[in-house]
Amino acid sequence: MSRERIWEVVLTIIGAALLLVAAVGKHPYGFYMVLRLVITVGAVYWAWRVYKTGLRAWTWAFVALALLLNPFLPIRMQREDWQPIDLCLGIFLIGWSGYWLFRKKFEVKRIRE
Repeated sequence: MSRERIWEVVLTIIGAALLLVAAVGKHPYGFYMVLRLVITVGAVYWAWRVYKTGLRAWTWAFVALALLLNPFLPIRMQREDWQPIDLCLGIFLIGWSGYWLFRKKFEVKRIRE
């Protein structure tokens, strides 16, 4: 396993942990804004990373995640409505981290015309 892959997974797990913390309690508004920014930046990174790898369906999943949690044009809901979303996204990111860390190394080779 490469050092880069391990760092990607560690940072994603930290983002997932923050989402899980957000899902179980009441926090100041600033916490949620920083959380949105951190997760959006991470989701944009993952969308770009998986696009380069050739995993197109995952690219769209991370683009959707970035759009959902972006702090620039936020979707407004009550905290109670966000809690199950934060929980599901935290679990999703933990699962993604496991998949990314242990997946077989392969590159999609494109046929150049």
